[in-house]
Amino acid sequence: MRRKKFKILIGVLVSLILLLLFLQTQSRQGTSWLESYDKSDSSPYGGRVFHDLLMNIDPDRPVEEIDLSTYEWLRRSPEDGALLVFNLNFSVDKETQERLLNWVSQGNTAFISARAIRRELLDTLGVKRHLIFAANDLRGEAILSLKNKSLLNQDEILFNQSSNLEYFTFSDSLDIKVLGKNKYKASENESQPNFIQVDFGEGKFILHTFPLAFSNYFLLDKERKRYTEGILAYFPQKGKLYYDNYNKIGRRVYDSPLYLFLSNRYLKMAYYVFLVAVGLWVVFEGRRKQRVIPVVVPLENQTVAFAETISGMYLEKKAYSENINQQVLLFNEYCRNQYRVDIQVIDEETVTKLSSRSGCPIGETEELFDMINQLLKQTSHNESQVLKLNKKIHEFKSYNHGRK
Repeated sequence: MRRKKFKILIGVLVSLILLLLFLQTQSRQGTSWLESYDKSDSSPYGGRVFHDLLMNIDPDRPVEEIDLSTYEWLRRSPEDGALLVFNLNFSVDKETQERLLNWVSQGNTAFISARAIRRELLDTLGVKRHLIFAANDLRGEAILSLKNKSLLNQDEILFNQSSNLEYFTFSDSLDIKVLGKNKYKASENESQPNFIQVDFGEGKFILHTFPLAFSNYFLLDKERKRYTEGILAYFPQKGKLYYDNYNKIGRRVYDSPLYLFLSNRYLKMAYYVFLVAVGLWVVFEGRRKQRVIPVVVPLENQTVAFAETISGMYLEKKAYSENINQQVLLFNEYCRNQYRVDIQVIDEETVTKLSSRSGCPIGETEELFDMINQLLKQTSHNESQVLKLNKKIHEFKSYNHGRK
């Protein structure tokens, strides 16, 4: 009798799970207003419409899509042309910035449309970026304009969704051209430059702070579409056009071998049903056959306490050099075990590899190894240097694969 009730209970549970999964597959997904700009994203702020338009706008002009980081792409010495990047932000490391500046100076064009652009890059170009505050304006509707009004067939374009606005400032002595401006609709202030051209060497940077102009929602309106077309009119008419797919906040990264299977919602639900069924079988079938397993209390890990005791002894004896050597040895062991990187020989490749695997920014990683090199060269040390090295190593470890 009890066994029969048990089977009925299992049947009810499985039926409820299947019903919930069925209802989930039939439910409509809510509209996502996150800014992704990915070419395969059809949400309002995805980049699918612009990508399709760009691929068909000029069949005779080659468009090459870039699925590598800007650094890796520039290492391959691309042909002359124009680079198109639009995203929520454009943040590159120092080495990538130097390569990009060198490529542009050779007569190429880099178009960057982003709310936030690396400050060091803007400083090099003599430009500063500022946020426009929407005082007493809860809607935050934007008014966009181009200096060449004939490209719009009107003076201004209204974007009727709430958005953040930024603008550029620069010295009048610099040869920088203002191509467009923006402001909030409710603001009584004048429009501020948000679209500029900066000559650099033989080439030029075209900087823009309103990437939503390349989103699906923006382009599906005929009036607003002319604004994006006006922006593209400033692109060089000759040479290859490079479309960046990598610098996208919504870029899909497949880190699971099941991504093709899980990308289909129905196969995904079937997979979950299978996992639930197996889980139920293991729980209830194993419950009947499982024997009592004694609980063995593991030995307490005294490693941290031991390390603290030893380090305290070094500090009390003022053996600062020995303390620093021990810290470096333990850090080398940590990098070898955690990231499979040996730091006994410290070079640019080692620093880059360790920064990539740990998630620690390349600048902070370089600072840590510069400190280690400097300390190892010294013959005497003090307590302040011991504490600074310990703090730097602790900050490096706190990133934990980019999740600080």
